[in-house]
Amino acid sequence: MKKIWPLLLLLLLLIFFCTWQKMDKITIPTHPEKKDATVITIPLQQHTIEYLIQQNTNGYTLSGNFTDTVQQNELTAVFSTLGSKLAPNNTSTNETLLDKGSIALTKEIIPHFIKTYKKGKIQYVNEVLVVEGEVNSYEAKHQMQKLLAASPLASRNNTKVVLPKKPIDFLIEHTLQRNILSGHFTDQTQEEQIQHAFRAAHMPVTASMLAENTKLVDFGAIALVKKIIPAFTKNYTEGVIGYQNKILTVKGKVKNEAAISEMEKLLGNAVIPTRNLTVLDKAYLQRIADTKRAEEEAKLAQENRKLQEEKERLEQEAAQKARLEEEKRRAEAEKERSAREEQARLAREDTMQKAVQEKEAKANIIKLLQVENIEFNTAKSTLTSRGQATVDKLAAILKKYPKVKVEIAGHTDSDGSAEFNQKLSQARVETVKEELISQGVESKRLTAKGYGESKPLVPNTTDENKQKNRRVEINIIGE
Repeated sequence: MKKIWPLLLLLLLLIFFCTWQKMDKITIPTHPEKKDATVITIPLQQHTIEYLIQQNTNGYTLSGNFTDTVQQNELTAVFSTLGSKLAPNNTSTNETLLDKGSIALTKEIIPHFIKTYKKGKIQYVNEVLVVEGEVNSYEAKHQMQKLLAASPLASRNNTKVVLPKKPIDFLIEHTLQRNILSGHFTDQTQEEQIQHAFRAAHMPVTASMLAENTKLVDFGAIALVKKIIPAFTKNYTEGVIGYQNKILTVKGKVKNEAAISEMEKLLGNAVIPTRNLTVLDKAYLQRIADTKRAEEEAKLAQENRKLQEEKERLEQEAAQKARLEEEKRRAEAEKERSAREEQARLAREDTMQKAVQEKEAKANIIKLLQVENIEFNTAKSTLTSRGQATVDKLAAILKKYPKVKVEIAGHTDSDGSAEFNQKLSQARVETVKEELISQGVESKRLTAKGYGESKPLVPNTTDENKQKNRRVEINIIGE
């Protein structure tokens, strides 16, 4: 037993000497009993710093292991500059720890983090910078992703978007004499956007009973109203635009059928629920018709007076001849007028019939695709059972209106390469086209065009937006 103590003391001295010298490696003989034994070199592992910045009700706390206090002071100084306090809590330093760029990246994201995050955390562990918390917009989450992506440091964005649920609401009352705006908005900017759109149409709007509430949210109503205001002020003799319970309603009277179709098209491309209650202004149309008829009657009366004067002059020379010629002329004129009126009536009936068929076809297709989608199996051009059912219904509509021609337009999100998305969208619309042909729709009425990811409805920044961009549209291109 006494012979072991000197060996143990020697081993302890060796460990102390290695630690004091901060050796980068330790050599261990593989066979100590042999003088020519092989020597194995084992490098010491170098660790990185680790830390956690956490938001609480009183501000922010900092915990973790750093190289030195300078790193901690850099982080607390950024918070102090922005008017916030970062309180160190359970921190330590070890000069053997490394910083591979996490401090610099953290300083870059802190301003956006303080400004937009609730229940936020910034954690650097296992050489990965992780950001967590809640923001009230996808733009805020996307901005954090851009900041993280600008650094080569490994990072992960676990930000959660929590959108306010209560929407804005407003009402625009329009007549030929004035426009009145009332409602509840997030801020004054939204009110000004609507007023600017009316001023651009040379019809200023008067604000009445407006209120602001930063907790309200606009789901796209302001952008849609700005889009339809030019047509609304141009075509409507009276009407209202109302947004309530997340539904935009357009109601009023217009001067012609084309105005109704124009509004249907504008609302049909909307990303929010809409309702169109537009009708023809029969009183306005009657006034126009009365005015036109009065002008024609006045013109006809003037022409008749001239004819009468001429007739009286001619009667002095050949009364009998003039009467016969006048009677003949009037009979021919009446016959010609009747023929023209009959021809015009038939032409109007034909035009109205074609317009009605085209309108019905558009309405039926829009109605179908508002509630059903042409679905495909994931990353394939084969239809799902629900997609097949939708195509069957579409075929029935097209066979009912045999003169209507359509474009089958395919779109994808931005996942995958642009070349793959282009080929996939083209293959899908060709599938729809062939299925319609197989059900009796003439091929010359169908155009299949794949647009890939080139025409997104919304930015491809979220799964929800990407789902909206994956679609097949049916566009009527005329008879």
